[in-house]
Amino acid sequence: MRLKKLFLTVAICAVAGYSVNAQVVKGEEAQTKRGPYETNRLFDNVFIGAAGGVNFYQGEHDHDVKFTKRLAPAVQGYIGKWLTPSVGIRAGYYGIKAYGVTYSTPGTKNVYNTGEALDTKHAGGYKTEFNQNQVRADLMWNLSNAIGGYRADRFLDIAPYAGAGLMWTRTLDKLPSGEYGRDFELGVTAGIYFMFRVAKALDITLDVNQAWVNQRYDGEAFDSRQEYIGSAALGLAYQFKNREFSRAHAPVDVTPYNNRIKDLSKALDDANGLNKKLSKDLEDALKNGGKKEVIVKEGETKIVPSPFAIYFPLGKSTLTDAQINSIKYYVENTMAKNKDYTFEIFGAADSATGSAATNNRLGQARLDKVLSIIKSYGGNYKLSDKNLGGTDIFSKTDNKLNRVVVVR
Repeated sequence: MRLKKLFLTVAICAVAGYSVNAQVVKGEEAQTKRGPYETNRLFDNVFIGAAGGVNFYQGEHDHDVKFTKRLAPAVQGYIGKWLTPSVGIRAGYYGIKAYGVTYSTPGTKNVYNTGEALDTKHAGGYKTEFNQNQVRADLMWNLSNAIGGYRADRFLDIAPYAGAGLMWTRTLDKLPSGEYGRDFELGVTAGIYFMFRVAKALDITLDVNQAWVNQRYDGEAFDSRQEYIGSAALGLAYQFKNREFSRAHAPVDVTPYNNRIKDLSKALDDANGLNKKLSKDLEDALKNGGKKEVIVKEGETKIVPSPFAIYFPLGKSTLTDAQINSIKYYVENTMAKNKDYTFEIFGAADSATGSAATNNRLGQARLDKVLSIIKSYGGNYKLSDKNLGGTDIFSKTDNKLNRVVVVR
């Protein structure tokens, strides 16, 4: 029944505190961060705390005296870390003293009897007093962050926890045997940790908990299997930098960028290949004085000027300075040396893009542009020009090769 009352009180405090906390942050949802969160570093979100309060022991006969008569001083000291905004761990020391009641005769072995008799209402009863200590580790769950989302400026955080550790006692004075009475036990604890934010790095804390331990912990062993130690302590907790959590950003899908890089790499490879081919054609033409041999029929050859091509960007009919210089070079070194030859000039656009009318206009514009450059360098050349419009005769697979003016 005592245990039920304790946890009922704690539960009411937790619900009331969370309700107040929800009212404080209402209307400020924009500052709330919800997971997932970035993983913090080893020494991020570390906190230390100290507190003082009271213990009250719940042994076999302790209910025979007033609750206030069983309150004993208690201290806490701990260090912890929030692994995420909702999950934390801590380890520390908890204890000092405990008061209780016994009906065993003073001097009984291992009974922590002070020899101080109780009032006549409890005739035969004596006060017990002993040092009690606990070293334990706790797993904490920040209910406020788990339900309401993480807020670095929230006034109140509520964190239920469960822990386990080593508990031990010692009598204040030596027993008749000449030794101190001692007992070492394993104990488990459950509680609620309240954090009231008063500064960016400082919290006022309230820790309410209940520990379970073997019944012989107070030096007496009767029919019960375990006894309890309730505790409430008020203190301060300091949080070291880094004190906050950042929301993890969704991974960026780089697939479109990788695909674009692949496309550009392929286009660059194609352009390099085309440039290599044109360079080879130009080299061959220079070796033959601007001419090349073609076989007319077996055993006979005929010398004809090397063809020349100027390529245009999609939808354009303009020429760069480098292209104009190439035309000039071709006129002076090939056409000027073959004035008896009729040069055929074809203007074209690729048939895969644009309408027939657009391609026809574009092919003619490209043809006129090259003709004007050739004529600008003088010379009475024999020319035959033709606009092919949209075509794929220069390449069935690569549209760039059809955006061209060819001189042959």
